[in-house]
Amino acid sequence: MSRTLRRIGLLVITVFAIVVLVSASTEDIPTDRVAWLEENVIPIETCEAENGFEDLAPLAKLIGDARIVGLGESTHGTREHFQMKHRLVEYLVEELDFSWFAIEASTPEAHRLNDYVLGGDGDPVELIRGMYFWTWTTEEVLAMVEWMRAYNARSDHKIHFTGFDMQTPDVALEKVIHFLRETESPLADRVENLSPEVVNFTPSVPSGIASYHFPTSQALGKIVRFSAWVKTQDVLNGHAGLWWNVYGPNGVLASANMIDRGVSGTTDWTQCVIELPVPAESTYIHYGFYIVGNGSAWFDSTAIELNGIPFDASSFDLDFEKVGIAAFSKYGSVSLDRTTAHTGLQSLRISGTQPDLKIHRLLTEAEALLAEMQTSRESWLAIHPAEQVERALLNARIVVQYLDMLVAGPPYHVRDVYMAENVTWLTEQFPEERIILWAHNAHISRSAVRMGAHLADRFGDTYLPIGFATSSGQYSALKDRYPPQINELQEPPAESFEAHFAAVDKPIFALDLREASNEEVGSAWLTKTRAFRFIGSHATDEQFIPTPLRDHFDLIIFIEETTAARQL
Repeated sequence: MSRTLRRIGLLVITVFAIVVLVSASTEDIPTDRVAWLEENVIPIETCEAENGFEDLAPLAKLIGDARIVGLGESTHGTREHFQMKHRLVEYLVEELDFSWFAIEASTPEAHRLNDYVLGGDGDPVELIRGMYFWTWTTEEVLAMVEWMRAYNARSDHKIHFTGFDMQTPDVALEKVIHFLRETESPLADRVENLSPEVVNFTPSVPSGIASYHFPTSQALGKIVRFSAWVKTQDVLNGHAGLWWNVYGPNGVLASANMIDRGVSGTTDWTQCVIELPVPAESTYIHYGFYIVGNGSAWFDSTAIELNGIPFDASSFDLDFEKVGIAAFSKYGSVSLDRTTAHTGLQSLRISGTQPDLKIHRLLTEAEALLAEMQTSRESWLAIHPAEQVERALLNARIVVQYLDMLVAGPPYHVRDVYMAENVTWLTEQFPEERIILWAHNAHISRSAVRMGAHLADRFGDTYLPIGFATSSGQYSALKDRYPPQINELQEPPAESFEAHFAAVDKPIFALDLREASNEEVGSAWLTKTRAFRFIGSHATDEQFIPTPLRDHFDLIIFIEETTAARQL
């Protein structure tokens, strides 16, 4: 199998599970747990910046000598989370000497804001819009940028602004071409010729996938047998199949798929089966159906067995007889088909498209150009400022990273690898500086395949992720299209982390998760996997995922009631 198909096929081991649980009153939370929280949380007076630091002072000990602090958010559109992050940036800069701020946005686009926060050059609103992400085009982010500018104007200790993402190549290419022209490098023409092809390339969706969550506790220590009937049409350069993944605190514990024996071509209904053991230490499970390559595949008559005993999966609708698709996550073209069924009236259809091989040529050319630029590094450093040279090389790498992400395909977790690499680059360029990261909870967490996991591997305890949580209110997110809409937060499920936090009689607080212990009745619950809110840039009715919170974050900031971020 080709390198591309293997990489695309492996996407089935990296999709998050989301589960909707029953809501509960905070009165249902055991009193010993509430008492422990009341004793250990650090009350915070306000989430609004420029209100002094007296209530934040206890955080200094918790942050300690951390060199990189990640600030998360439970949604990409929560006003009070953004405001609290602004206030924490203020505290980290003024009290703990942090000097670099990096946001989840394409690196050179975000770095253009550095000229504004240092010297007032440019229009901050247009510069924020120039980062492309509607999530940051908000009153709250603008207020933070304006504070940075005001702080730098009155202080000798500066805060710098940059990004660490790599989802757009446009500005990176412009800056590489400008640098090569300045150095009179013969590579300039080659990059200029490559640039429009890269910028204008529209990737096809090379695969499709439907994902489901399985109740982990019911499968612990058992052998799972997952089967379904599969029919295919014109599945070329790939295959269709089933997959099942089991996660533990530190990543994938067990997985099974059909990468080497999937159904391809045009076939009638064929039964497919995968089996795997579920380790006793598993924390969450998800599974589903996929297609790699082009063509269409239909899935129906699914069955799940645990140690040979049929599992009642009727609530999952794995016969696909309901009106809508029950899958919690979908990539590519996923739909219900009433014209084809193995049993009943309809089946699940997943279609894929043939990957555009042009992307491989573009990646190869970009990699070759980067390699040639790296051979000139020492000669450039002899006559040009080091930061100018290193940023040119970084921008060339960002182009390679962007193209490689397209080759890897959904769900694009290679992006987290490269974001961690770009943060690492920042630490290498400024070895004495402390860095603040601004991103979604998912990216800053130590969850397997996420940026935070890579940073934790690289920096150990000097990387400190701070997760954010909320109990009620609204959030801003996309529905079907732009612009973002205001949406309702669901009430936290029974036994969720948020339900516990809401039971504390303090509307805003910080909690050091490292204080929780399996040996202490009041805090042992914090060491377990429970539902935790996870909303990205799109609105969803499935707002919680099973999360081993203490493994993913060191600290949690909880704000009981929040509102939608305000678009500029």
